[in-house]
Amino acid sequence: MATATKKKKSTVKKNLVIVESPAKAKTIEKYLGRNYKVLASVGHIRDLKKSSMSVDIENNYEPQYINIRGKGPLINDLKKEAKKEEKKNEECKME
Repeated sequence: MATATKKKKSTVKKNLVIVESPAKAKTIEKYLGRNYKVLASVGHIRDLKKSSMSVDIENNYEPQYINIRGKGPLINDLKKEAKKEEKKNEECKME
């Protein structure tokens, strides 16, 4: 009688890193190892409002962002992944 071995799904939470490029995500994930999950946003997902100054000068110069049209489903997917994972890191590129 053969017994089947079941693989247990790992419940260890990983560090989440979000980058813009899918190619960059694959490369970075190779370097970081299995304790990290790297996802791609496929470009910018938020932008400053164009209709106003986009900075609240009375609230410590807090920027006011809007989601880029068409990126809603991607933002929801990234939020779901962020809830699953323990730490969140976002690779920033200063432009």
